[in-house]
Amino acid sequence: MSFGALSTGSRIFWISFILLFGEIMAVRWLGIEIFAIRAFPNLIIMAVLVASSAGLASASRKEFSSKSVPLIVAAVFALVLPVIFAVNLNFQTLSLKLDRTPADFCMALGVICLVIICLYFLFTHLGRALGREFDKLPPLKAYSINLLGSVVGVLCFALISFFSVPPTIWVIILGGACAWAFRSRQAGFLTILLATCTYVMTHTSYWSPYSKLDVVPIATDQQQFFGTDNYVLNSNNHYFHFATKVLDPEKEKKLADLTNPTPQQKILKEYYRWLKIPFETCPRHDSVLVLGAGSGNDVAFALKSGAKSVHAVEIDPIICTFGSKLHPNKPYLDERVHLHNEDARSFLRYSKEKFDLIEFAYLDPGSTLNSGSFLRVDNYVYTKEAMESALRHLNENGVVCLTFATGAQSGVTARLYKTVEAAWGQKPICYVDKDWDSVMFLFGPGSKDINLPDQYLGLRKYPATPEELPDTAPSTDNWPFLYLQIESAALFIYIGVLFMAVIFPGILLAAAGRSKGGPINAMEWGNMFFLGQAFMLVETKSITELSLLFGATWFVSSIVILVVLLLAYIATLIVSRFPQKNMHLLYGLLVVAVVVQYVFNIPADTDMSPAAVAAISALINCLPIFFGSMIFSTCFARAKSPANYLSANLLGVSIGGLVENLCVVMGLKNLTLVAGGLYFLSYLCALGMDKSVAPAPESGAESGAESEDKSKN
Repeated sequence: MSFGALSTGSRIFWISFILLFGEIMAVRWLGIEIFAIRAFPNLIIMAVLVASSAGLASASRKEFSSKSVPLIVAAVFALVLPVIFAVNLNFQTLSLKLDRTPADFCMALGVICLVIICLYFLFTHLGRALGREFDKLPPLKAYSINLLGSVVGVLCFALISFFSVPPTIWVIILGGACAWAFRSRQAGFLTILLATCTYVMTHTSYWSPYSKLDVVPIATDQQQFFGTDNYVLNSNNHYFHFATKVLDPEKEKKLADLTNPTPQQKILKEYYRWLKIPFETCPRHDSVLVLGAGSGNDVAFALKSGAKSVHAVEIDPIICTFGSKLHPNKPYLDERVHLHNEDARSFLRYSKEKFDLIEFAYLDPGSTLNSGSFLRVDNYVYTKEAMESALRHLNENGVVCLTFATGAQSGVTARLYKTVEAAWGQKPICYVDKDWDSVMFLFGPGSKDINLPDQYLGLRKYPATPEELPDTAPSTDNWPFLYLQIESAALFIYIGVLFMAVIFPGILLAAAGRSKGGPINAMEWGNMFFLGQAFMLVETKSITELSLLFGATWFVSSIVILVVLLLAYIATLIVSRFPQKNMHLLYGLLVVAVVVQYVFNIPADTDMSPAAVAAISALINCLPIFFGSMIFSTCFARAKSPANYLSANLLGVSIGGLVENLCVVMGLKNLTLVAGGLYFLSYLCALGMDKSVAPAPESGAESGAESEDKSKN
């Protein structure tokens, strides 16, 4: 494996591109296809960062050997082929949940171990290659090129997400970059092989900015009722929703009167019956808002029920097209329908419309509930603030209807009940359906007039007894963990996996770096490490803020990462041109920026334009990153061994991914205070750094801005 005629700067650029593009690709693709990976937020990011850090730290001590080529090829096959064939291998059912069989548990753990080992092996080699090139240039020149490569990498993935480009192209881009950067024919041949396999296995799927989508036609034995164009939509390899034709009264009665329905007929019968409830029970539904409209079933039912105006909000652009082209009723083509391809919270924030009926229509397109995460999954649609915003959009006698795929025994149902109660100030009307395993909340000023027709008497009110509603906290924008249900055994598994995959390798890396002595002393190492940790927490807060503005899509996450990298690059240019000597001033400005970020909240409703709110939010969230970048650049300019500095920083970013889990206890807002504390520790280390080392004539940028970025789904 040889670089050939590439210059040092070009090598740094392309390796940086590969590191960041490969990291984001691994996070998205592995998280979709391998079910068990979803149980561990940030696991892939943390493993990649620790591996890259290890490679950078060992760059000066270990040379690349041609004997490693077969091992690299084997690691690529061991990582990529299980992802390509994950559906065929049934990996989407693997879980570390304790209710599975021992064989399933061991298989899930084995797959996770295989993934982590391969990631460590591959990204350690990439980090080592980057480190060898890094030490050939002045620190900030090398780092600025590193940032440019990272910017191009994340920009490339942002465009991939925006244009819904499939994984075949991901493989070609990453493999082509590796073949070019390392002047490797083997990489070129391997890319062609893996891209071909990827196309064969994934070309029938849709890859939106939000998820992987598969359209599965409903079995032909249902044609007597629904016709031939009905389908099931799967999201991330799991059921999302049906798209069925709205029946005429005669066929509807035949379906309702079936005495011995097939299993699928029974499911369709219950699904059809459940969707009708809001329109048969609410006092008025002339104007309807459907949040999470999907392919358009709820919209079609609203139109059939006589709605004069329907606003349909759906965040996924591909699913929006289904409602116009694939759904048997094509409801989005009706002139009464106003389709909005945007996030539900964003629509509620800026819309001035009032509605008779607002539906939260099974709004969980990422199959989040089924992800089985032991610790946390963020969801800002089902928070107290979201419910309050919906209530403000009701007409005088309006009703909010919230449906969710959980039954009476689920802790999620209890948390939803508490959330609605906290937002409305009253106990909501709540029904559960044992057969359909669903729950429906009806609340708002018009809910006092609701009476279920006789055909719905099989539903029962929830809670039937006070004991059925356990004591739980409502979901809020500061604590948006609707699905959080921590069990001691599950928590032990969670901590155990993270310890073996992240903490233990991180400790070994830190100990190895210190035992060797080397050109970076303890204070320098600590300064870089704490800057990296703080950076990760501030970046998480920034992604959270923009998710509240625009929705949690891969495109939004990529844009946040891109902005962070650009800020780091700008800080590099400023420090290169105007070397900073007053570190106390920079840290003082950083403290002010952290405080401003802590007190700032995105308004649930506002008269300001979306552009103004986005600009203000971006500025406030970017200030800590910008001043932290200037501090990093100023310290990095002194580096005798830039690779070791960057290694310490990336390790800090990785451990910051663990510290981020404190939000479960403290809330998301308080992550800013934790970041402030970490910045203070970096300040103490900066005070103890060797002041006799003169700054180099040029500069770099902030905390581990290279592959430290993440996306949250």
